[in-house]
Amino acid sequence: MKRTCLHGTAALLSAILLSCSGARPKGETAAAVENPTTVVGAVLVENDGIDDLFESKTANIVAVLVGKSVRNGKEETKGYRLKTDKSGYFRLPGVPAGSYILKGIELDIGYANRMLVTSVWEGESQIYVQGSRMIDFNVRVWPPGDSGPVTDMGIHYFRIDRSGRITHNRFQSLNSARLGLKDKTYTMPAPKSYFIKPPGK
Repeated sequence: MKRTCLHGTAALLSAILLSCSGARPKGETAAAVENPTTVVGAVLVENDGIDDLFESKTANIVAVLVGKSVRNGKEETKGYRLKTDKSGYFRLPGVPAGSYILKGIELDIGYANRMLVTSVWEGESQIYVQGSRMIDFNVRVWPPGDSGPVTDMGIHYFRIDRSGRITHNRFQSLNSARLGLKDKTYTMPAPKSYFIKPPGK
C-alpha cells in the first residue's frame, strides 16, 4: 500500500476529517480510540457488457473493509460496511490506526443484478472474485500498517465483463484516464485530497 505524505499540520487535517459525518463503529468515539485514524478510499466499477450495458458506477456501492489494530496489547480485527457517495468515495473516521484492506464490494449492476465481489488469496496476491453469499472478514495477507491521522486506501477500480470475470487495479488518483470502456475517461482526485477540498467547493 502506497503512503502519501500529509501536507500542512497533521492535527488540523485529522480534525477536518474527523469533523465530517461518516460511519463510526458502534460504541466508540474518536476520543475513546488511542491514536485514531480516518480511513478514506474510493470505488469505481465498469460494467463491460452485463445485460448488454456498458457503463460506469460510483454511487451507492457498499465497500466492505477489514481492519487490524493493536489495543491494550491485544490484536483486534473488525469489519466495516460503508456506502460510497455519488462520486465513489467513502470515509471511516475515528478508528484505531493499523492495517486496512478492501475485502469486497456489493453493488447493483446491469438491470436487476445484485453482485457480491469478495477477495481470496493466491499466495501473496489478493484476487477479487464473485461471491455467492455475504462477504466475510477473513484476511490472509495484510498490507503494511499506517499510524498517521489519515489512511488513504486509494481508488479501487473493478471491471466486470459479461461473463462475470473481474479485473481489479488500484490508483492513487485518476486524471483524464481511460480504463476499460472506450470513449470514457475519469478524473478522480486522491481520496485524501477529495475530503480536504471536495471538487466544486
